[in-house]
Amino acid sequence: MSCSILAENERKRLSPGLPWLCCFALFTAWQIGVFSYSGAALAVEGRLPLGVDEGNFTPLISLGYILSIVWMLVFPRRIVWAERFMAGAALFAALALYLPLPHATRTLVFLAQLFCCCVMIGFETALIAGLFSEKTAVKHLLVAYGLIFVLAALMQNNFFAVPYWAFQHFNVAALALQLFFYWKLPGRLWPEYVGKKSALTCPTRLFTGLLTLCFLGNILISFGISVAERVEHGLFTFYMSFAVFAIAGYTALRFFGFSPLRFASISVVVSVTGFIAAIVTLYVPALALPACVLLGPGSAACILIPYYGVVMSKRYPSRFISPAIIGISFVASVLLLAWLIEAFRANTTLLYTLYLAIAVAMAVVYLFLEPYLLYSFRGRPLISDEEIAGLARTEAAGKNAESPEAEPAPAEPPLLTEHQRNLSANAFDKLSVKELAIAELLMQGFKYEVICSRLSISRNTAYWYRRQLFDKLQIVSLQELFALAEKRGRDEE
Repeated sequence: MSCSILAENERKRLSPGLPWLCCFALFTAWQIGVFSYSGAALAVEGRLPLGVDEGNFTPLISLGYILSIVWMLVFPRRIVWAERFMAGAALFAALALYLPLPHATRTLVFLAQLFCCCVMIGFETALIAGLFSEKTAVKHLLVAYGLIFVLAALMQNNFFAVPYWAFQHFNVAALALQLFFYWKLPGRLWPEYVGKKSALTCPTRLFTGLLTLCFLGNILISFGISVAERVEHGLFTFYMSFAVFAIAGYTALRFFGFSPLRFASISVVVSVTGFIAAIVTLYVPALALPACVLLGPGSAACILIPYYGVVMSKRYPSRFISPAIIGISFVASVLLLAWLIEAFRANTTLLYTLYLAIAVAMAVVYLFLEPYLLYSFRGRPLISDEEIAGLARTEAAGKNAESPEAEPAPAEPPLLTEHQRNLSANAFDKLSVKELAIAELLMQGFKYEVICSRLSISRNTAYWYRRQLFDKLQIVSLQELFALAEKRGRDEE
């Protein structure tokens, strides 16, 4: 199996510095600012002199999401150019708001800016998943977002008084810096996608789990904001809490080898505690702000969603990854949240209890996925895809010499690379090349039918090799296999 497409895509990935990442991250502060200055629930009157309510812009948000999904499917290699166009259009609309326009015209101009914002949400995810390296994506989503979320907290106007003119100036500056960033990106650089005849196989278990996590992540951040909106100074506290938590998490990652995925799992647990506190605040109002402090870190697991796109793209570069993430975001953040709030508006206790139940579900899903994600993040396979492909060819060539269901011969001696031989006290040295292949594919999240297909072996043979490698490693579960792989990764570092 040729994996040149994966190697070529990795060479294309970019690693811009933190100042450039902050320019890109200004999109989030601008987005939050735009939404804060619209919507009846956020008291527009007195903040933005426009008669905008939820009935005006909900269809517009939906149209923006749908257009971004369609564009990413039909014109995936034109996303950088689309970002340039949409950022330019939004900047033009922001500048137009300085003019003494009639009220109806100003409303339309503002709604045009809101539409551009919704379209660009999808493109932002596609750029990170398609063009950023893993380390750059983590730095962008934790450090740059952490710094920019301080501005987002100020834009809420529920702690410090931020007049509309200040938001207007910030709006223009943020869009101008974003446009500058998009023009600095190479317009023709884009990853290659797998085709129907590709030899690569999609790790369906890993992808299904990651997309489920994306869905629950969007629900979690939307629910957290919904709770914080009901508390005086709640949104300011919510965003500032995330900013501090994100930057502290990246510091632990950078200087102490802390994994961003372990950081995400901690954020989920803290957020679940926040939802419990939110229910308690219905009876003890004094705990309202502490609940928002606990809910803020839950945003970290959700902010990392584009990073999950990077992980998926490195395993199986499909054009459907970013559209699927944005489609899930649209269903979770817009449709489901709106329905839940409308259905349970009169029963806040039940609504918060539903929030808690979904947060707990996210924690369970994440704990199941975390070993697969950690293994993918390290990028240190036990055996290369080329070696696995060579095994499959050898096995297929020898098919006529034995029955597919025959008991396999004793395991062949280990065929290890020089790098593996140089590893001290490596438990995986005990394994043969086929056992290494089985272990590698299991930890990549492949189902047994896919493993059998890739190695050209029967299910019974795959089970036999799994039993052999478990016996040699003296383990009894996949969790223990992940633990050994994690130890191997630390030894290599």
